[in-house]
Amino acid sequence: MRKRFNMVLVVIAVIILGIAFLTSKNSPASGPHTEYKCDVQSLNFSTRINIEKEGEDFAYVKGNLFRIVTDPLTMYDVDDNELAHAGDDYHFIAQDSHAITVDGVVTAEMVGLVDIFGESYDIYNSDGEMIAEVSFNMFNTNGEMYDMDGNLVADFNSKLFFNDFNIRIYEDCQIDEKTVLMIFSSYYSDQKYDISN
Repeated sequence: MRKRFNMVLVVIAVIILGIAFLTSKNSPASGPHTEYKCDVQSLNFSTRINIEKEGEDFAYVKGNLFRIVTDPLTMYDVDDNELAHAGDDYHFIAQDSHAITVDGVVTAEMVGLVDIFGESYDIYNSDGEMIAEVSFNMFNTNGEMYDMDGNLVADFNSKLFFNDFNIRIYEDCQIDEKTVLMIFSSYYSDQKYDISN
């Protein structure tokens, strides 16, 4: 009886790993895009993500070493100039959200939704109008951002069991690249925090 139970557990684990492996593959690009490679520095105490744009150093995102519940993120260029910020210090839609500022101007707020499997966010502009939807699979390996016309405007891909991820921003995306990068970086930070707790 115990042997049969163990065999069932093994079969279930193999099925789950198979599904996770299949869903971690990057789908073909749906059109002209810019690709960003996000190298997560795993040995740091706080979040640190080095970002390459089309193979060139572009920026890095850094978290707060003294975070308690949230991890406010700041993006810097290669010369350490602040470019963007994502934090919980300004809310115009919901309390459980991240406000994103670029060059000191609020560009978006991402509001986390309740999902049984995976994660999703509604994205609003500073006027409170919904401008995009982002959803991620339950293995944190794939995510897609759609505009309000249902067009894929950006996507996220990470290999199973790895922290690094890639982002593609498509040519017709109306949201600026820094805001999109901060949305995906905030998602990464959120899910890492959830896993650690």
